[in-house]
This record gives sequence, structure tokens and C-alpha cells, in this order.
Amino acid sequence: MLKHLLIIGAGEEAVQLIKLFQRSESFRIAGLAVKSPSPIIKYQAERLNIPLWKDVTAESLEQVDFVLETSERLADYLDPTNCKAEIISGQSAQLMLAFASKEDTEKISTYNNQQFRSKTLEYLHEGVLCIDRRDEIMYVNEAAEKLLGKKKPQLIGTPIENLLPDSRLPETIRTRERFVDEQLTLENGNQIVYTCAPLENDQEAVTGAFMVMKKTADIVALAEKLTDAREVKSMLEAIIDASQEAISVVDENGIGLIVNPAYTRLTGYTPEQIVGKPAVTDIMEGESLHMQVLRTRRPAAGARMRVGKHGKEMMVNAAPIIVDGKLRGSVGVLHDISELHELQDEVQRARKIIRSLENKYTLKDVVSDSDSMQVTLEQVKFAVNADAPCLLRGDAGVGKGMFAAIIHNESKRRHRPYIRIDCTIGKEELLEKQLFGSLRGSHATGMIEKSDGGTLFLDDVDSMPLRIQQKVSDFMDTGELKLASGKTKTVDVRIIVSARHPLERAVFEKRFHEPFFEKLKRITIYIPSLAERRKDFAGLLSTIVHKQNHLLQSSVQSISEPSIDVLKEKKWTHNVKELETAVVQAMTFMEKTEHVILPKHLQISPGDSPSKAGTLQEQVEMLEKQLIESALRANDYNKKATADQLGVSIRNLYYKMDKYDFDRSGMQDFS
Repeated sequence: MLKHLLIIGAGEEAVQLIKLFQRSESFRIAGLAVKSPSPIIKYQAERLNIPLWKDVTAESLEQVDFVLETSERLADYLDPTNCKAEIISGQSAQLMLAFASKEDTEKISTYNNQQFRSKTLEYLHEGVLCIDRRDEIMYVNEAAEKLLGKKKPQLIGTPIENLLPDSRLPETIRTRERFVDEQLTLENGNQIVYTCAPLENDQEAVTGAFMVMKKTADIVALAEKLTDAREVKSMLEAIIDASQEAISVVDENGIGLIVNPAYTRLTGYTPEQIVGKPAVTDIMEGESLHMQVLRTRRPAAGARMRVGKHGKEMMVNAAPIIVDGKLRGSVGVLHDISELHELQDEVQRARKIIRSLENKYTLKDVVSDSDSMQVTLEQVKFAVNADAPCLLRGDAGVGKGMFAAIIHNESKRRHRPYIRIDCTIGKEELLEKQLFGSLRGSHATGMIEKSDGGTLFLDDVDSMPLRIQQKVSDFMDTGELKLASGKTKTVDVRIIVSARHPLERAVFEKRFHEPFFEKLKRITIYIPSLAERRKDFAGLLSTIVHKQNHLLQSSVQSISEPSIDVLKEKKWTHNVKELETAVVQAMTFMEKTEHVILPKHLQISPGDSPSKAGTLQEQVEMLEKQLIESALRANDYNKKATADQLGVSIRNLYYKMDKYDFDRSGMQDFS
């Protein structure tokens, strides 16, 4: 039921509350009571069609459910005892939206109980920041304001990606995972260490996430207050043992004091082999950064050296520990460069495979036994010959990327470049550089220019920042790009975009550039979900099995009718992608002598919904574990052969086996 509220006051907080509640589907602002409205308040009220109340009476409050006090109080207008509505203080109003946006509105009535918790958080020296399920900031305490260099009205309602694009808060909401002692550099240059965890309601549903942050310099200052190296050691041990970073600490003479478990995993040296030994013990090539720091009393960063029993290439940072002006030691952090290179190589290989597959899609690859897909197929055929901007709509996982590739591959542009851009990329500047190139420093050609004569696919265009939308729209008007030389170049490129959410609403809410939308909607194609494609299941499953036979080196011939019926009953949140994951899981559990997928092979039960199978991250990890287990069995538990089949290094395989608690006993190494 829609609730009506009255905001009292005209300060900056009132402006912010207006913005916040305008986005809520549960509340409507009945009016704004202010004795002397500022020009900003008048503008906001007029723009949003919010009545301005110069006076408040008991009669006028009869249609109001909640009264929010900001810079003024209800008592300034009438006796509060005459008000039947719930009165909420301005201090409480900001947090209230976290419950009001999507939670039951009865929580508002008990919200004043939350003030105690809110005030408690205000007294903490650590910064506390909370986001809701929309990844928007719903609370910060005073310490967090100081760390971030911004006031609450500037922060509340801001997407966390705009403020802290590298934080792991959104990941915490998706996976429920807690992250401890993460490091981050803020826009104002402050370096912080933070811990984040999910927020849950009484039903254990995730409602958001919070982070507790502390300035790195404050942690160092705390260490400097300790006058004994043993006390420093006791304080640091609890912190660094929980850290995923490889850390070592030496005393003022360069003798090892502490190494954490991550250090042992990375270097192969145990605490017994390092503690009490000189700082050079673990170095195979290069000067000890600990000794350099002890000599200069200055931090050192970015040094590359070979460390550990196997001489891995590391990047090392170190800083002095100074107590009461006396040098008491050095702390160092190691990063495995070789693993970073390996991960980058794996990502590149995966991208090449995906690009290769994308470029091979044609109309023959579309399974279209259902009426809904027949309609889509006719629209795609029209789009192939139209050579105009095209908008692909549909839920996550329905195959919008495949249809974009099909339109390109079947069109007259098929022999020219086809380039996909992921518009969900975190930083606005990076996306702009990808599209338009760089005009300063070393010139980098943008993807629009590289797509000349071909097709540019903007995936998830509804995530593209508004400024870049306008810039792409302007390019579509002229077809001209400004080059580093100052000259302009005419570029012939077809723009295809995909969107998960209705762009009409985004245009209405001023989150999407209307002229850009008008160009894109000329050819609009809706890709139906699996729920609308029940007749396509048999064909889709046959295609998936054929594809996975090659990737998994298996010989599955078909999937039984009872298995198809079981799969049809599921609600596939991520559509074809999720269905393919379920088939892969089944195939990895089949014996080599089995050639038909039966219900017993499926890792889902009738009546279960995909949500009960765990988060997307948990399902991905489950699939990874199953693939490793299947490869180990296929190679008689020979780890080198298994690593070769999976395309990973022996070290990476060891890491994943430890991660998933595989028993190594009885396995062959041959490495």
C-alpha cells in the first residue's frame, strides 16, 4: 500500500530526502512544509510537482502516514500530540529509506529503535559505510565522512561504484562472502584497510552490505605508540595472519619476527625457517627491501625480485616501523607477479575463444521451434538487411550477444570487423577510451574507429554513463571522429546494442539520453526467455550436448525425455546460460560407459528453484570442482596430465585442489 509522507524543513538534507524518496515505489511525498523556501527547494518542488505547505494543521495531516523532520520541527507549526502520523526525526530518515524501498513498510513504525544503533555507530573511531541491495549508499557514520572527505547528503543514495569502484561490497551482496583486511586508495588519496560483510534481516535474506574502514596511517600510528617490539608483534600477528597478502616483519636488525600463512604458501618457507633468521634468507635474486628500508628509514614500493624456494618473481613493498621516534623494524608485502601474468594469459585465452565462437554464429544456429522464437527470427532476418542501429532486449542469459553476432555475420558487413564492448566496465574514463581512443600521450585507436566498415556491439548499454551515451549519439549523427592530429575521420559503423531493462523508464528517469534511445529503437528485437520457449528445450539441449561433447571430450549421445521434462519445470533465472551449466554438471558426473543423460545425473530435483542451488558464484565453484574431479578420473589421477587437459599450470591445479579439499594421497605427480 502506498504511504504518504510530509517533509518538514528546507535544508540540504531535505533536498537529499526528496531525491531519495522520489525513487521509492512504496512512498509518495504529500508535501513539503517550509516557512521560507529557498530557490533550490522551490525548484525541486516545482520540478517534481510536490506541493509546498506554508502551514500545517491537524486536518491536513489526516492523509499523511509519516512526518519527516529535517531543519524544522513539527512543533514549529502545531502541537505534535494532535498529529496521528508517525513522526521520524531527520537523523533517522536517511537510514529509513533502506527499509522503505523494498522491505515491509511496517518496519517504519519500529524504526526509532534503530536510532540507538545508529548513534552507537557514530561514536566509533572506524568509518562505517552501508549499501542496500541496489548498491547505493544508505548510511555512513562521522568517521567515514572524514575518511571519504564528503558529507552525508553528498553520499546517501550514491551508487557505491561511483565512489569506490574497486571495493568488494557489491560482491559481498552477491556471494555473502566476507572480505577481511582489503586495501583501497580513495579519491582524496587516503589509503585505507577495510573489512566488509553482508547485512541480513530476521529471515536471513541479504538486505545489503557494510564495510568498516580505517586509515592505513592510523594503523601505523597505533603501532608507533607501542614501545616494545614484542607488543608490536602481538598486535600485528592477529591482523596479518588473517590477511590474504603475503606479509613478513623483521626487527631493527633485519632479523625475522613474523611471517603469515599467505607468505608460506607463496614462498614455500615456514615460520620456523624465517623467524630468527636474517632478512636475506628468502631472497634468491635482488637486494633485501627490508634492509633498504632499515637503512633509509623510508618506505620502498614496487621493487621486483626473485623470492622463495623456487625463485618466483615478486613485487615487494616495505615500510619502516617507528616507535617513539625509534626504528623498531620493517614490514613487507609480497605480490606474485608470475601468477598475475598467468591469470592475464588465461583471461586472454578465454576472450579469444569467446570471440571465435561469437564470430561463427549464423541463423542456422538458432533453435526456433517455439512461436516466440519464430517471431524473433523474422525480426532478426529483417535487421540483417536493414543496416541500421538495432536494439536487442531480453533478460540475462537469453543470448543477446549471439543474436548481435548473427546479425553481423549474415549482413553485408560480415567480412569487416565485429567488436563487442561491455558497457558494465567500472570506470567511465576507461569505457570512453575504449570507444573513442586517447587523444593525449601515446595515441590509442578507439573501438569505433577499429569497427570501420563493420559492426560495434554495445552490450548492456543501459549501464553506459549518460555523458558517453550523448557522445555516442552525437557520433551517430555525423559519423565523424576527432583524431589525435586534430583532423576528423568519417567512420562507417553499424551500432547494435543490448539492454536488460526497459530504456523507456530510464529515459523518463533521466538516466538514458533520449536522442540516443530514439536512434536505437528504430529496429527493436525482443529475445524471449526460456519460460517462453518450452518447445525449444529439446533442440537447445541437443545443441548444448553436442557442443560440450567436444569441450569435455565426452561421448554423450542424447538426453532422455524424463530429463527434458525435469529441466522444463525449472525456473531458469539466467536462461540459456544457466541451462547449459546444468547440462555440463550432469555430463561431468556420467561414467564413460553412459551415453544418455538421465534424471539421476541432473544436480537439481523436481520442484527445486535455481535460487536454492546457491549463489551464481557458488554454482560456478561447484561446476569448477566437478570439472577438476572429472578430469582427474579421466587421467587416472595424474596431476600433470590433468593440468594439461584443463589448460592450467600444475601450481594452479594444486591451489584449486586445496581450495576444494581434494585428497592428494594416492595421486600421481609426474611433474
